[in-house]
Amino acid sequence: MLSINNLSVELKSPDNPFIILRNVSLGLKRGEILGIAGESGSGKTILAKTILNLIRKPVVKTAGSIILDGQELKNEKDFAAIRGSKVSMIFQNPTGSINPVFTVGAQITEAILAHNTGMKKKEAWEKAVSLLAEVEIPHPAERMNSYPHQLSGGMNQRVMIAMALSCDPEVLIADEPTTALDVTVQQQILLLIKKLNREKNLSVIFITHDLGLLARIADESCIMYAGEIMERLSADNLKNESMRHPYTRALKDCIPSIGDKRQYLNTIKGTITFNGSSFNSKCVFADRCERKTERCVREKPEFKDGFSCFNPF
Repeated sequence: MLSINNLSVELKSPDNPFIILRNVSLGLKRGEILGIAGESGSGKTILAKTILNLIRKPVVKTAGSIILDGQELKNEKDFAAIRGSKVSMIFQNPTGSINPVFTVGAQITEAILAHNTGMKKKEAWEKAVSLLAEVEIPHPAERMNSYPHQLSGGMNQRVMIAMALSCDPEVLIADEPTTALDVTVQQQILLLIKKLNREKNLSVIFITHDLGLLARIADESCIMYAGEIMERLSADNLKNESMRHPYTRALKDCIPSIGDKRQYLNTIKGTITFNGSSFNSKCVFADRCERKTERCVREKPEFKDGFSCFNPF
């Protein structure tokens, strides 16, 4: 239902221009949960914002197409027609994304009325209460009058999900929805997203830096590095740790396991790099890869058979 083809986004700055996304292609099926993982700076959030055309200069889309339900989204008018109504987004920081001076009820009601101009305020209020109940907030009618600072981080995240669902979207983009939540609340949010996916046939793009989370929720996963797709994995491949790309394997090795007696946590040597013209004929991960050869620094690997690497596992 959602197709992204050869999408490229650049930072057009006279001081430090660089490529944020390079030739990113992926597809989302109806009712599927697609995971996107990678280190901070991999371009995950920019990808999500580009799908909704929320990027602004000097960040610009330079190539590629975004197609929803068979229709290509070409200009702001096209994106405005689907933003909120067909595609909604949960942003990274729920507390920072909700206005602190209005009650959560007023903010959800405003979102409903913005997309349903003929609806009366009382109807919108009742729908907002039902949405809070749907995301499993206890005593939803009372919580409508609460301010964000009166709610926990997990509650605010549920409010954000309710707001995103207020116009019955077909696609929900969840940008690190469990960041800064403790493991118990994290599990509750994961179960809630899976429930909504199952009951509403809601397609979900789930963005995270944690492969462990993807193994628990995603049907398929894309691994990103420096704005490029390194590997696409099925749920079984991720759970069975059948990774082919060295970067995916390196990310997995950074996760400690129960009973692990290592003195230090594993890390990937070096830091993530800015993607630029120097990587037009070179693997973008080569400088940090333990399996690189001369070919990796002379030729750019093609994405083929689910990964982009000359020396896969």
